[in-house]
Amino acid sequence: MRNGLRDHVLGFGQIALVLVLGLLLPAEGSGQTAQRFSIQFSGLGSLPFGGGLDGIDLGAGFEAQVRYNPGAFSLGAGFDMTFHTVELTPDTTVTLAGGFVEPRYVIDIGSNRFAPYISARGAVSQTKVDTGTATGTATGYTLNGGGGVLLVLGERANLDLGATLGFKDVGTAEFTTGTFDLGSGSNLIVRLGLAFGLGG
Repeated sequence: MRNGLRDHVLGFGQIALVLVLGLLLPAEGSGQTAQRFSIQFSGLGSLPFGGGLDGIDLGAGFEAQVRYNPGAFSLGAGFDMTFHTVELTPDTTVTLAGGFVEPRYVIDIGSNRFAPYISARGAVSQTKVDTGTATGTATGYTLNGGGGVLLVLGERANLDLGATLGFKDVGTAEFTTGTFDLGSGSNLIVRLGLAFGLGG
C-alpha cells in the first residue's frame, strides 16, 4: 500500500506543480474572492493511517462547500465523500461521507497572484463498510489542521491547493451480526479545488 501511496502522492504533486507554474501569471485580486460569499468544488485524496486505520487504503473523493469571506479570515461549511478499500480484504469497501466546517486565515504576502493560508477542519462522517456479504454503518469524526495556497484566476475565481493532517475516528460499525470497532488514528487530506465568488 505504501508504494501505491507514494505513486499517488507523487502524481498529485506533479499535477499541482504544473498548475502552479502555469497559473502564476499577473492577475488582479486578493487571497480570498472579492465577493463576500463563494462556493468551492474540490477533488480530494484521503488517507486514514496509524492506530487501527493502517488497513484502509488511500481513497479519492470530492467536496463542495460554501464560504463566507469578510476579509482575511473566512469560514466554510460543506459536504465531502471519499471511497476506500481495505488492504487485507480487497472485496471490502469503506465510504466516508459527512459534513465539515473549515475556518481559514489568509496570510497577506503582498502578492496579487497567490496567497498562502492556514486552516483547520472539523468533520462528522458516516462510515459505510460493505464486505460483500454484509453492510455496516458507523459515525466518526475528524479534527485536522493544515494550510495551502490560493492562486488567483480572476476577480471571481481562485484555485485552491491545500492539505490538512490530524486525528481520525472512524467509529463503531453496526452490523446485523453485532458491532465492530473500526478504529482511530490519523488522517491526511489533500485537496485541489476551484472557488467562485457569488454576488456583487
